[in-house]
Amino acid sequence: MARKVKIVATLGPATDNPASIKKLIKAGANVFRLNFSYGTHESHQASYNRIREAAKKLGKDVAIMQDICGPKIRIKGMKGSREVRKGDTLYLSKKEHGDAFSITYPQLIDQLNVGDEIYFADGSVKARVESKDEVTLVLKSLTRGTLREGKGVNIPRSGIVMSALTEKDKSDLQFAAKIGIDLVAVSFVESKEDVLEAKNILREHNSDAWIIAKIERKAALKNMDEILSEADGIMVARGDLGVESGLYTLPALQKEIIRKANAKALPVITATQMLTSMLHSPYPTRAEISDIANAVFDGSDAVMLSDETAVGEFPIEAVKVMAHTLQTTEKEYPFLKHFESCKKGEAFAHAAADISSTIKSKAIASITTSGATVRQIAKFRPHKNIYAVTFNERLKSKMALVWGVEKTYMIDRDVSETKLIYQFLKQIDNPSDRFIITMGTKTGIKGHTSMVRLIDQIERENIFQRFDKEE
Repeated sequence: MARKVKIVATLGPATDNPASIKKLIKAGANVFRLNFSYGTHESHQASYNRIREAAKKLGKDVAIMQDICGPKIRIKGMKGSREVRKGDTLYLSKKEHGDAFSITYPQLIDQLNVGDEIYFADGSVKARVESKDEVTLVLKSLTRGTLREGKGVNIPRSGIVMSALTEKDKSDLQFAAKIGIDLVAVSFVESKEDVLEAKNILREHNSDAWIIAKIERKAALKNMDEILSEADGIMVARGDLGVESGLYTLPALQKEIIRKANAKALPVITATQMLTSMLHSPYPTRAEISDIANAVFDGSDAVMLSDETAVGEFPIEAVKVMAHTLQTTEKEYPFLKHFESCKKGEAFAHAAADISSTIKSKAIASITTSGATVRQIAKFRPHKNIYAVTFNERLKSKMALVWGVEKTYMIDRDVSETKLIYQFLKQIDNPSDRFIITMGTKTGIKGHTSMVRLIDQIERENIFQRFDKEE
């Protein structure tokens, strides 16, 4: 059986070339992440084109995800790196000068008080505000570590007011709509309004890209239900989430976020430091393999590589390790999930998943307009692979993110249900393959799946006899 859980690979200096992109796809990458914290629109356009060209040459369905910066605060105005010892005094100012460095969101200084803690570089350096004036904070380092230009800044204290979308983000979203990005990861989401704002910008520019809400703030945890009601997918962004919520709460939070996303039939990506050791080593640690496996058992649709494929020394090996770990783990995966309750529209998806475990078949083929039924089938985690069958060209790449979707088949729009099935079957080489098919009696209308049908060899022959004459 084909691998169910998908791999997201971040493109960067180590891999942003045609040869490496092809190798990443062959190794198992399903989604490519373009990190808009770096680069220009021109460089991202070139990366986008390289990915599309490589996927086309290899005949693979690959999704491209834009990851916008959001109000990520970073160190600014620090020349070179600075080694910090426990007890050192640091000066954080609205404008860098002398020994004082600044940050990309200097207004934050006004919101901080004496006693507040600030975390730098994903929490590796912690400092406390000892005193302040109108422009400068005097900090005392609580740990040792290294600071340098561009490293992230986090404030664990709640109540810090910042918009999820900066002016740069809005420009980047318009650019994403223009070039045809499939997925958009929105950083530092706090509420459904953040998701809606990003979605509205995309829709205004004729994009139906899926919004992946990155969960990395305390406020997002409080507003999870409303965020899930508007997002098209979720990312458990463990880097900033671990800093904001506390490192030791992460395992439980990861499970809870994934559980809620699964119940809503939303794809969920688990991200950050999954194979960090492979930045400089061709081999993973045993703990990393266990982390990946646990993400699978938790219910992740996809797992993500960041620096490992962007700047690491062994990017192809990292994807291969990830793919092999996923495939091995899936041999022990408890397929066919059941939920205490499901929506009326999910009943046919549930039935298809259930039937596939008792009737011999090649796959579950879902004829879909929006991809909603495919995601609903994936929610129940059938052992059989899923085929998405659609006339929506813009849906084709998005399906590369969804759990268990092995392939997407393109068909032409038609009012006849049987003709749609005929178009799909014509693309299947083995006439003896049996398929469980879901579709709607109101073809082409979103949310009207109302049929589960078994197509065996006899049924296939009858369909072919009917429509071959017409052609």
